[in-house]
Parts: sequence; structure tokens; C-alpha cells
Amino acid sequence: LCVIAGNISPIDVITHLPILCEEANVPYIYVTSKEELATAGTTKRPTCCVLVMTKPAKGEITEEVKEKLESEYKQVVTEVAEVTSSMF
Repeated sequence: LCVIAGNISPIDVITHLPILCEEANVPYIYVTSKEELATAGTTKRPTCCVLVMTKPAKGEITEEVKEKLESEYKQVVTEVAEVTSSMF
């Protein structure tokens, strides 16, 4: 899941992200504020996008943790799909 802030300037910084997400079959959603996205991502710096992944970039996780992460990820993606589909 790719979460993209909508108040980025210049907009060219993020215009390619939806295309890349669609090509890779990665769901994406826009949020209104780079500051709020940074807070949600536990960083103090304004953030243009956050990529939510189910596998760690480094190291290993147990099968139990992996299943829990995948389950929670699917739930979040479903909720995002419901919210975005109700907007149109």
C-alpha cells in the first residue's frame, strides 16, 4: 500500500508514483497533508509518501508474525478500497 501526501510542492515530486503503483499492482491512496503523513509514519519531517510492506527489508520474521502482518495488511487495503470506492 502506497500512501501519498497531496500537498507536495512541486507536484512533480509525486506525479510518477500512481503510475508506478498501477504497473506494480500496488494499491495507493492520497491523504491531504505531508505533515499528517509524517506523524502517522512516526517521523518529524514532512513526508511525501509511505510504502506499507508485509515483508521486512532486512532480517527474518516468524511465520506467525508474517501471517498476522499479511492479515492486517489485507484488512487495511480492503478498508482503503471501500473508502475510495464510496467517494465516486
